[in-house]
Amino acid sequence: MQIKNSVVVVLLSLFMLSGCGKKNWHSPWQDAGLATDSTQVEMLYAEAREKLEHAADLESLMASMESMQQVLAVDPAHREALACLGNLHILLGTAYTIDRKVKNVHFRQAMKYCELSMYSNPQFRMAVKDGKKPWEASHTLQAEDAPAMLFWVIALQYEFKEGMTLPAKIINVGWLHHGITFLDRIEQVDPEFGNGAVEFAYSICYLALPSLLGGDVSLGKAYLEKSIERGKGYLLPTWGKGKYFHQVTGDLKSARKDLLWVASQKPEDYKDLYPWRMHFIADAKLQLDAIDHANGEEW
Repeated sequence: MQIKNSVVVVLLSLFMLSGCGKKNWHSPWQDAGLATDSTQVEMLYAEAREKLEHAADLESLMASMESMQQVLAVDPAHREALACLGNLHILLGTAYTIDRKVKNVHFRQAMKYCELSMYSNPQFRMAVKDGKKPWEASHTLQAEDAPAMLFWVIALQYEFKEGMTLPAKIINVGWLHHGITFLDRIEQVDPEFGNGAVEFAYSICYLALPSLLGGDVSLGKAYLEKSIERGKGYLLPTWGKGKYFHQVTGDLKSARKDLLWVASQKPEDYKDLYPWRMHFIADAKLQLDAIDHANGEEW
């Protein structure tokens, strides 16, 4: 076993030295526009948000994203529209995309939109312009930047989960610490934000990190339970517990129980963003089919 581990370490070291699979960051601050304050902008944004409340499939989701783009055509620095587009690119990548490379395009575009949203904060923009990485400048961000910070972390987690090969995950696992840095800042400036989503994101980070790099299964589980407690009225925590935690730990009966509950819910009874609600319910059904198919008549 020791020899095998040594071989793995050597191979990964060579892989890292070659630069293959390493995630790089390039600042988009020069792409950031200047804010425009107008009644027209807010009307366009309200119309785009209204469309989102009916976006149940790919076609309607794309129409909603186009409406958000119309907001940016008038106000390129609209903080909320930029963060929302980041969130929707995450959904587009995970729910409507199969190819790994295309998934990465969406997840990275999501992170870019989130950073552009953060650049609406002049202190943050100046810090990054002066050479700081976004996570190094997170101390300048405020409560109004919480959505962009959260969606940046979620996009990173989805890229890690669905967009990276195993060697790339090993090489880039340290990026999850950048996610924790943003989550810590959210806790500082708006501790009530997220309706359980912040705690869920913490949970993913601590469950995914190896113990040598700060991972902690007990802490991850505690955050997951806190996410469920704070996320009453939202599908995300229970869906995530069934899809990720129970399946990773091998407790398929508990996974099935949680997913069955999510799959049986009516979307109008919950408060997650509507297209995400629809995804959670549809994905829970897919997960149930996969579990039942793998276990035959055991259930």
